[in-house]
Amino acid sequence: MSNIVSGNTERDFHIWIDPSNIIIQHQIKFTGGFTSIPQNESNENLMFIPNPDFKGFVSFFQNNLLTRYIAEYNLELCRRHSFQQYPARLQAIFLLDSEQEAQEYRERHPKHVGNRILRKIKTVGEYIYSKHDSSWVDFLISLGMKDQETINNCTKCYWNGTLVKDCELQSLGKPWTQDPIVEVLFLGRIEFYNKKLNA
Repeated sequence: MSNIVSGNTERDFHIWIDPSNIIIQHQIKFTGGFTSIPQNESNENLMFIPNPDFKGFVSFFQNNLLTRYIAEYNLELCRRHSFQQYPARLQAIFLLDSEQEAQEYRERHPKHVGNRILRKIKTVGEYIYSKHDSSWVDFLISLGMKDQETINNCTKCYWNGTLVKDCELQSLGKPWTQDPIVEVLFLGRIEFYNKKLNA
């Protein structure tokens, strides 16, 4: 499969980090980088299981939180079923291939990036990573109902490395598309070129 890579050849990537996060501060200052969470061999990566008997309503705020989690839930179920060799989104480090792609991600997701700063990193030692169009996640969390068949097709396309722009999607009765922003799901160790936190 062309969107999954393993090896130990040093590679450069970019990452958005939160300089106010105490764990990030510690890792940059004392170790110069960090390592992903090891892939869970039991495949139990889901912290919460949706309640199939729920019949009530939730606030708009809670709905936003739950929509994001249910997208992650569906992506993980698909990975577990058909793409077990891929890094789990719930355990991987999210990287971007280039500074340009990182800036495009910030323009599309200004609230998510917030006050984070962009840093260039390099891989160290053995790793595995896969590449995916983050636009599939944007579609899964967008407003509008999606039937289970649509969700299944979207999650498979995400893991296969298919680009949203190559598909015909509908949202709220209108065509929906986005240019790709490819995210890298990385398992392994990364180190920062610059060990100063705010540089």
